[in-house]
Amino acid sequence: MEHPAKDIYKIFNLIDCVHSPELQKAAIEKYFLPDAGFKYPVFQVERGPGSRDRILKLYQWLHIVSPRTKGVIMHVVHDKSSNALLLDVTQHLDLIYLPFWKSTSRMLTRLSLERHGGLQYIAFQEDFMHPDDLASLLFPLLKRALNTLLWMAAIFLSILTMVAQFFGIFAVRKRREEDNKGRRRERRRKNRNGADAVTPDGTMHEENGNGKEDGQKMGVAPRN
Repeated sequence: MEHPAKDIYKIFNLIDCVHSPELQKAAIEKYFLPDAGFKYPVFQVERGPGSRDRILKLYQWLHIVSPRTKGVIMHVVHDKSSNALLLDVTQHLDLIYLPFWKSTSRMLTRLSLERHGGLQYIAFQEDFMHPDDLASLLFPLLKRALNTLLWMAAIFLSILTMVAQFFGIFAVRKRREEDNKGRRRERRRKNRNGADAVTPDGTMHEENGNGKEDGQKMGVAPRN
């Protein structure tokens, strides 16, 4: 790849959405390094000699179980500091074991790149998915049950947190926060209105907002 952020759209279509095994094989052999790695939520290919051939077999299996698979790249980010592409992908599958059910899920794909001979090649692919998206992709009928389970887990953990905080574990001390807020409000009020002070001779000095002082005798009769 000369321009990874632009070229990846064409490459992704050749690998993920193509209906020709010959075109798919040619694309993987052209854009993946021979020792490339691949990590997916349910399988993993470590980098090493001949690892690209195993990646090809996995992509071929995807098209065997879903002949009309289609992936759409929604967004692309090229992180030049780490030389990696981040893809926001929506995946559509027509699974042969669920002929009347279309499967759709979202995933984040990270492609680690390496430069060889002035061109960029894919050295490692990682696909990240939420548990319910993974269920929707492979076993769509389980997605609703898994969503319910995740919802129940959030409630259970919230209850455990309240129990722990009842015994003082990582509990927010409200009184201390309220006292601090009260002191901050008092300081702001004094800074805004000025501070009043009475001197020993009975003169009250008021410092106004401009830093000036006004004096007035209080309780001292004038002498003749």
